[in-house]
Amino acid sequence: MNFSTFIKKATTVVKQIALVTCIFTFNRGLVGSEYIVNVASQSTWVNPGENYVAYCNLPGLEALDIIINLKVKWLHNNQPLTDLCVFLSAEFAQKYSCRILSPQHKNISSVLTVSNVQKADAGNLTCEVNEKIRVGDEWVRDELVAMKSVAIQVSEPIKSMMFRFDANKDEYLTLDNNEALHPMEVLSGKYAPSCEAMGGMPKANVQIMLGDQMMQGRIMDIENKMGTKFVADATGFRVNSQVNVTCSAEVDGLPNSKMELTYQILVRQRDPKFRCTNTSAIVNNKRHKITCEVYDLEGISCNKILWKREDTGEDYSPGNYNNINVACTEVTDSKIKTTLEILQVTADYFKTPFSVIYNDPLSHTTEFQLIIPEAKYSNSAAARQTPLVLIYAIVLAVNLLQIL
Repeated sequence: MNFSTFIKKATTVVKQIALVTCIFTFNRGLVGSEYIVNVASQSTWVNPGENYVAYCNLPGLEALDIIINLKVKWLHNNQPLTDLCVFLSAEFAQKYSCRILSPQHKNISSVLTVSNVQKADAGNLTCEVNEKIRVGDEWVRDELVAMKSVAIQVSEPIKSMMFRFDANKDEYLTLDNNEALHPMEVLSGKYAPSCEAMGGMPKANVQIMLGDQMMQGRIMDIENKMGTKFVADATGFRVNSQVNVTCSAEVDGLPNSKMELTYQILVRQRDPKFRCTNTSAIVNNKRHKITCEVYDLEGISCNKILWKREDTGEDYSPGNYNNINVACTEVTDSKIKTTLEILQVTADYFKTPFSVIYNDPLSHTTEFQLIIPEAKYSNSAAARQTPLVLIYAIVLAVNLLQIL
């Protein structure tokens, strides 16, 4: 008896169903027979605890044809389970179930279900179909028609994440601190946030949201790691703004697999600079004026200027007070000039530091501290005529207080 075998493979994906077709042809003299075997699964991935269902379909045959001419077996990771739908061991029935499905005439399937799938079940389910070869009425051997498999791939949650607001910043967030917004102050400019999700199966979908808008960028596979990295395109962050930037990662089809990390970005202005002078006549019991320029800050405003008397803690915004006048002029968009004038200088003022403060919630509060110089006298006639003696000390203390 002569035999020839022709194998043809075709794969069709419809709603995540993989279809494998194997055609076996043999001849007995002038008589030819052909068997078609289709092996499919309901889905490519299965979640832990769920059931996995696979089909071994033999179209064009009656049930009696299969019983008489074929042997259909299921194997799990090369472990034989059934002969048609009869389990080879009673204990297999605790983990698997098998049934014959015939939705249409001459369209019969063996359906195997794996219950409560766990990670250890990952691998392959194989449908093996053999033809019973006979000489006359006597069976002599089995001839393999098809051995086709479908993969059992068990979904796994994300194991770790790392969210970095910009490659030039050392700070990054992980899943260890993902339960709150994480404030970060940055200067205006362009930044390219990046986020990695490792360990998810299948690989997690990763995206970064700027407020309620999804950032554009590119997906990268992480070399030597089972993970995905999303790098956003460099995006401008404007001064005087506050926005949440969120990385979210999720394994498709796996419930409760979504993880999020969020930065609360405060885009602040650059710190202003100060240039202060005690240039007015310094005479005991007379007027004294301190002049300060505050500059190098775009959009600077007089309504954020404050003078402070350190011994009493009194604050003075621009205006007139008892024995003190404060004025402020906006010179340019990035510079203002402010003055503090003491109308009647007494001995107490020489012991009192004054500070000029630029107070902006979108920049660091910056304080410049000064001490009023005291006039010194000698026995000379020039001293008795009250000359302009300028002896002063300016103490610069810049305290950066983060405004959340």
